[in-house]
Amino acid sequence: MSRIPEETLEQIAAANDIVEVIGSYFPLKRVGSVWRALCPFHSEKTPSFHVNQARQSYHCFGCGAGGSVFRFIMAYENLDFVSAVKRLAERAGIPLVEEAVTAEEDARLRMRKRLLSLHKEAADWFHRNLLRITAAAHARDYLKGRGFNKDIAVRWTLGYAPDSWDAFGHFAQERGFTIQEIVASGLVSIREDANPQTGARRDHSQFYDRFRDRLMFPIRNDYGEVIAFSGRVLGQADAAKYVNSPETMLFTKGNVLFGLHASKRDLINAKTAIVCEGQIDLISAFEAGVKNVVAPQGTAFTEKQASMLRRFVEEVVLCFDADAAGEKAAERSLAPLLDQGLLVRVATMPPGEDPDSLIRGRGPAAFREIIDRSPNFFDYQVARLASDADTRARQVFARKMAGFIVLIEDPVQREDAIAKTVSRLGILRSDFERMLPRKTYSSVPLAPQEPVGETGLAFEPPTHTMRMLCLLTLRSVSLRRRLRQQPWRALLGDQAGADLLERLIACNVDTDDNSADPGFAAFLATLDQSQEAYVTRLLSEKFPDDVNTTAEVFWRDFVEQQISKKLRQTDFKITAAVAEGLPLDHLQLQRKETLDLKNLFTDIPRPSGPPDDPF
Repeated sequence: MSRIPEETLEQIAAANDIVEVIGSYFPLKRVGSVWRALCPFHSEKTPSFHVNQARQSYHCFGCGAGGSVFRFIMAYENLDFVSAVKRLAERAGIPLVEEAVTAEEDARLRMRKRLLSLHKEAADWFHRNLLRITAAAHARDYLKGRGFNKDIAVRWTLGYAPDSWDAFGHFAQERGFTIQEIVASGLVSIREDANPQTGARRDHSQFYDRFRDRLMFPIRNDYGEVIAFSGRVLGQADAAKYVNSPETMLFTKGNVLFGLHASKRDLINAKTAIVCEGQIDLISAFEAGVKNVVAPQGTAFTEKQASMLRRFVEEVVLCFDADAAGEKAAERSLAPLLDQGLLVRVATMPPGEDPDSLIRGRGPAAFREIIDRSPNFFDYQVARLASDADTRARQVFARKMAGFIVLIEDPVQREDAIAKTVSRLGILRSDFERMLPRKTYSSVPLAPQEPVGETGLAFEPPTHTMRMLCLLTLRSVSLRRRLRQQPWRALLGDQAGADLLERLIACNVDTDDNSADPGFAAFLATLDQSQEAYVTRLLSEKFPDDVNTTAEVFWRDFVEQQISKKLRQTDFKITAAVAEGLPLDHLQLQRKETLDLKNLFTDIPRPSGPPDDPF
């Protein structure tokens, strides 16, 4: 098992300011001495995610997530600890030398690294094909017809997959990738009767490429790494128009927004996201200067994608095709977007147009105008569906609108939608309100989570006393130094939180003041996830002005209480043993050991007067 030296962790922590790192993923707003944002680890509408720059730690008061910059990268990027450290080391340009992870962790780490490398190699290979080979002439002509020049193709690393059953697979093998790695990438498939280890088949054919004769769009994560591909058909009339990579270790379709790596700063500035239906529409808009754009990897939004957008914007403009499929996609997107508290508008393209053709034909100003005057989703629905004079159709529409309106949590927006609907339909408000169903859509966790208590942690919360011991020990270096020389564990036994207290007492970094100590981030990295989150919660709480005096008073009183309790228990056992005529040697020894503890703890001085209540 490899290990990263503590001094290296401290160097990496010092070079990666937590506000800068987290701020590169989503916007943080400064409020006093901390930075706030909507939590990326659970759905919420009011920011409860706090980043403390002085402490170089984060904590969410909603779900309890918290820790150092290392923990954030692990949780946000779904990486193991070593991978998170490597990513931060690369970000800071620090060479990383490992000392020794379990075989399973090491295999997962190596596979992820290999798949990222394979996807980068694949993107470069597809891109070279597009620019150079004769067989890609029709792909280049297609792009020219859509107004895409070479510079655009280079900026977005567009590519071409040859019309071959195994060209990519052989290329990947030549680059040193194994059959298992190539298959795990989803870029090739093993034939059903092939050997899964070698790819060999009785007739000596092996695997076949997933993408053949297609224009290739690399799909990148927030960090800009290629994790999958989308391929547009060029010649086959009976083939699917678009084919995406299957879900892999790197890629989950519902967790990715195409173009987000390029547009997130523009999303923040505009506070509005224009949602395009496909890659070409997005690239056309972005290259025309309309850069606050994203595209889902499917026909409608997922809860995860809506949550991602909520970190950047307050409003979403759906810009799907003006056909039945586009209308259904808009309706399916509404629930997760409204559940995130986002305002939703709908942009209607002119008949026969999409964003790409509109921009090419009439210019970006025409596209911007449509976006700017796009109506609220409910106004759009009323205008589209309420014109039918047929009574049955109007009843169907009323029930449909009721299903939409029940999703609105903002009371002003809900009232406006109800008023417009009943006015347009000419029905009584009371009749319409009876149609409103009980809300059935609710947010779900973005990732599987362990059962948690009121603190948001997946372990038994310490008692109030243990919490205070941890709190005060955490902030008093002088107390920690003295306690290291004391047999304090004999007073606590197996109480919940004793293990964490032991870690805090052993902590050698400065947590007395508000100055950042890179060693503290390295210390947090030694804790398990629940302990790390609990410590960041403690750090966010108010401390007394004279923490050392308060800590010593609390500890001395606690020691006296615990010793008195142990003595009472032992004396009771001695009385019972005398009554029954049992030997007393071991009980007398216990009593002596307890009294010795009292003598050991006498070096903790009692201040001359009690401090004011700091809380």
